[in-house]
Amino acid sequence: MKIQKKLITVVAFLFFLISSPAIASALPAACTDLAINPSYGLAGNPVVKSATSVMVAASGSNKAYCQVDILYGTNPDQNINIRVGLPLNSLDGGTGGVQGAWNGRTQGIGGAVCFGSLAVTPPVNAGYVGSGNDTGHSGGDCTPGVNADGTYNYQFINDFIRNGIKEQVLFMKSVAKSYYGMKPLYNYWNGCSTGGRQGYLLAQELGKELDGILANAPAIYWTRFATAQKWGEVVMNNLLGYVIPPAKLNQATASAVAACDANDGLIDGVIDDPRTCTFSATANICSAPTAPATNCLMPAEAEAIDMIWDGPRNAYGEKIWFGLDRGTALGALNGTTPFYLTQLQWDEHNLNFDWHTMTIPGYAQVAQDGSRNIADITDTFGDLDTFRRSGGKMITYVGANDQLIMPRGVINYYRQMASRYDYRRDLRFGFFGHGTDIDFRSVQQFYRLFRAPGAGHCGVGGTGPFDALIDWVENGHAPDKIDGTVGFGPTARNVRMCPYPQTAIYKGAPADPNVAGSYYCGGDLETTPTVCDDVLVKYKHEVKGPLDYTGTGVNWFECFHIGHCQGPWQ
Repeated sequence: MKIQKKLITVVAFLFFLISSPAIASALPAACTDLAINPSYGLAGNPVVKSATSVMVAASGSNKAYCQVDILYGTNPDQNINIRVGLPLNSLDGGTGGVQGAWNGRTQGIGGAVCFGSLAVTPPVNAGYVGSGNDTGHSGGDCTPGVNADGTYNYQFINDFIRNGIKEQVLFMKSVAKSYYGMKPLYNYWNGCSTGGRQGYLLAQELGKELDGILANAPAIYWTRFATAQKWGEVVMNNLLGYVIPPAKLNQATASAVAACDANDGLIDGVIDDPRTCTFSATANICSAPTAPATNCLMPAEAEAIDMIWDGPRNAYGEKIWFGLDRGTALGALNGTTPFYLTQLQWDEHNLNFDWHTMTIPGYAQVAQDGSRNIADITDTFGDLDTFRRSGGKMITYVGANDQLIMPRGVINYYRQMASRYDYRRDLRFGFFGHGTDIDFRSVQQFYRLFRAPGAGHCGVGGTGPFDALIDWVENGHAPDKIDGTVGFGPTARNVRMCPYPQTAIYKGAPADPNVAGSYYCGGDLETTPTVCDDVLVKYKHEVKGPLDYTGTGVNWFECFHIGHCQGPWQ
């Protein structure tokens, strides 16, 4: 009798579960119902100003999918467009996947420069739920971050920096669950440049939501690197009063490569680690015996190029940010029509600020203004504690010759995180800073940085990095190398990227130097001289602050001993 009662109770409970709304939602939904049925979380949602869900027919190489468009906003001034593309579920005719045509994964797509992306078809065609957002504005203009009266437009800035991508990821996951009747098995982010910065922001501020993040050439430290993008123009304007002709800039780059190409033991037209190259543009001065046959330099031009390579310093000679490394194309930031993000207007919260008024010694004040005024909101330099504890995995590749975003920036961040998660950190306190090295093994358990020698901004082709991320997240195989392609056509090279601080080492003849398999990963790029050269003046004290050794793996005594710093304070 007791057994019969228990059976009746169990059957009644099962019937309740089957008929309850929670379980009913476990069934796949029709695409056209997603935006109109309140049970799916869009219709009637107070932060969803409008929503549509439509079937998009197959066209050419693009597969049919369900497209959901959401206008998100918590106030009249916030209007973020979010798009989610979903491979057809079983109810709408999809087949071949985990559910319908879906592979069970989501993939958020990042933006570029000052705009987002709504291009969801590439991940959808590969079986992913894809998503994008417009960061709350159309076009790629950063100027609206400052109002005409000189105040900051914090709505614009925060929607661009964080709100758009965070809501994109959250809606991507919730819409996928509604449409397929099941949670995604894995959630990913894929972005480069601004998209890379967005990946870091998500790891730092939404650390529990993503399993894997591919964040390449990340535009982190936004205020600091974007201000430094103007350094070369300030130098040329002050020293010369004109822009160095492109042919001379290109020749200086070629001369630096020729001088330092063999540093890694292989002459292949690439400087493996530009930080080891000390070539001076004074070798190209027209009167010098080492001057090239054409496009030699005037003395002031050589001085300007050396300062561009070195990066901005304050009046005390302390490094504020990093320069463009030798071997990197100089024209993108220093040519006749330079790339520019209007960052100086943000630094000074003044739309009428004229960079032509800046002096070389005065650069530090503008940099400090930016750090104190807006960088805490924009610069994406937080820790990865939550992401790490949640089991997330992140991969970044950076071109060693990135012509837009100085690659030493992300290396600096990686060193900081390696120091933070170094299990020996409490034992490494030294004189005026931490001890003599950092053990990268702890950070490599969840976050790996790869360098691509000779590559420019977002300049590695192929699916290698994303495939490696999936293998790491889903199979536990941490990548000890990643292969990719640099360049196009007959000049394309197959490169091997290694987890920092290792580098690709040539196996030797007769191995083809243009094939990734001809290299193995080894060595250690974290030499004391290299790290000491990259110690920066303290954040928010760029004008006359002390050098900040925190998290660098070196201390003042070590750097002073080898002549690589002036002193711990001024």
